[in-house]
Amino acid sequence: MKAQKLAIDTLKALGVKDVTTNRQKKNGTTMFELPTGDNIAEFKSGYIRKYLMSKRPEYKYHTCYQLNPVYKSNHKVIASDGTLYEWENNKRMLIKNRAERLRRLVSYTIKQINKSK
Repeated sequence: MKAQKLAIDTLKALGVKDVTTNRQKKNGTTMFELPTGDNIAEFKSGYIRKYLMSKRPEYKYHTCYQLNPVYKSNHKVIASDGTLYEWENNKRMLIKNRAERLRRLVSYTIKQINKSK
C-alpha cells in the first residue's frame, strides 16, 4: 500500500488528475488525465492503455493503445494439407501488481511531460 500511495502522490505532484467515473471505479479501473491532455487508464486485469480523444463531439474516445511491455511469441500451425505455418507476433505482458502499474504510469508521465516541452 505504501508504494501505491507514493505513486499516486507523485502523479498528483506532476499535475495528473484522477478522472475515474463511478462505473470505472466499481470495475477496478482508474483513469488519469495527464497535464499534456492525454488520458491513461490502468485496469485491474493488468493492462495500461492510452486513450486518444475523438475530434467528433458525439464520441468521447476515438481509440486506445496499450502501454504494457511487449514480448515475442512463436506460433506454429499445421494446415489440413500438412503444410507447417510458422510466425512470430507481439504479446503484451500483464502487470498484475497495482503498485507496479502506477510506477510505470509515473515514468510514462514524466517522459510525456519532458517530451512536450
